[in-house]
Amino acid sequence: MRKIHFVGIKGAGTSALAQLYARMGYEVTGSDSQEVFFTDELLSQAGITYISSPSAVNVEGVDLVCHSPAYNEHHVEIARAHELGIPVYNYPQMLGKLTQERPSILITGTHGKTTTTSMVGAMLTATEQDPMVVIGSKNYNIGSNARYGAGMLVAEACEYKRHFLYYQPQVLVVNNIDFDHPDYFRDLDDVFLSFQQLVDKLPEDGVLVACGDDPLCRKLETEAQVLYFGLDPSNDIYATNIHEERGVLRFDVWEGSRPLGTLQFRSLGQHNVLNALATIAVSRYLKQNFEDVQVSLSQFQGVYRRFDYLGRLGGMEVYDDYAHHPSEISTTLRAVKASFPNDPLITVFQPHTYSRTQKFLTEFVDSLTLSDEVLLVKLFSSAREQDPGDALTEQLADAIRQRGKLVTYVENLEEGTRFLRHYASNNQGIVLTMGAGNVRGIGEDSLSFLLESKSE
Repeated sequence: MRKIHFVGIKGAGTSALAQLYARMGYEVTGSDSQEVFFTDELLSQAGITYISSPSAVNVEGVDLVCHSPAYNEHHVEIARAHELGIPVYNYPQMLGKLTQERPSILITGTHGKTTTTSMVGAMLTATEQDPMVVIGSKNYNIGSNARYGAGMLVAEACEYKRHFLYYQPQVLVVNNIDFDHPDYFRDLDDVFLSFQQLVDKLPEDGVLVACGDDPLCRKLETEAQVLYFGLDPSNDIYATNIHEERGVLRFDVWEGSRPLGTLQFRSLGQHNVLNALATIAVSRYLKQNFEDVQVSLSQFQGVYRRFDYLGRLGGMEVYDDYAHHPSEISTTLRAVKASFPNDPLITVFQPHTYSRTQKFLTEFVDSLTLSDEVLLVKLFSSAREQDPGDALTEQLADAIRQRGKLVTYVENLEEGTRFLRHYASNNQGIVLTMGAGNVRGIGEDSLSFLLESKSE
């Protein structure tokens, strides 16, 4: 097998796999929308430049087809591959093959997977462990969402549709267990069962690294070694003296009754303290010197779309974040208000998927009212759903207004950009674009307009 075609190659996961196989010496082609995504540059850096629009002829002469889970057997290229007898794998199946070929550190949990995977990958890279890394977004330390190396594989493991059951972990990190993806999971018990099924795949000489502050993580059962991390001193690895100010976290790290040292890095929120503690717990299992880990985490530069600083617009600092579940939104907004207590906050939010928004409508209202003001953008539809996005988004806007918050509703990014440019010229504080869709474009386009205006 020397030629692999990726369907939906610009996706966060598929683009990472495509880069890895290209660096392994395979001939890689792909198809996707011709819209420009952040992964275009990353693919180009790996020498993958042939990206076409979907067509049946694209799979002729290839040895294997790998496709994003967003597509099914009805996709023209996948259907043609089956006709030609070409092996077809989806992204989880393809990544699963890699986890079976080398010892793997899998990072899972409903929230925090991307940041923790980035931290672990950056740590192993900095300590010269030469890892192979697959991340759901661009890691600024690594410079991509993928890294090819001869060491252990570090990868995100997503619970959606139990995709992570294709994977074989040696080290399994479980950040938290929460109810999400209501279009697939029946309830929280069903979600927990899926995580337990993954834990059951750990070998006896493996390790479960789990958040001991999360009651459901504590309920996971395994014959493997268990290391708990968290903020409570009952955990194996925990933090004390947490201090955060204007996007910088500082805290002391303990292993049982023994102090390991103080850690400081650019980030915010207790959720990122937990992500760092998970990374440290992995390092303790791998018997790494804490001083080396301390240096690598202090140099952590963050992740694309995880409280990502975009620039200054008028009197406002503009940030972007991927949070799209009510728990993530609440965690992020509380962290921003704690780290920037004197700065008014306007959150530019775009809901993603009809089923999630409908199921958690009250929770979305609860979380978004933590912001001082809200700019709400019409729902970003999922390829797997047909949904009345405008009506549901307006319903969300009305519910937030009933809580006494000022809400502006816009139909698209262009309207949002016009609003934000005017708003920032008359206000000071923090702008946070937030959501799993393309809402980041409002911040980017507003800043681009400002730069163009200055150059004229």
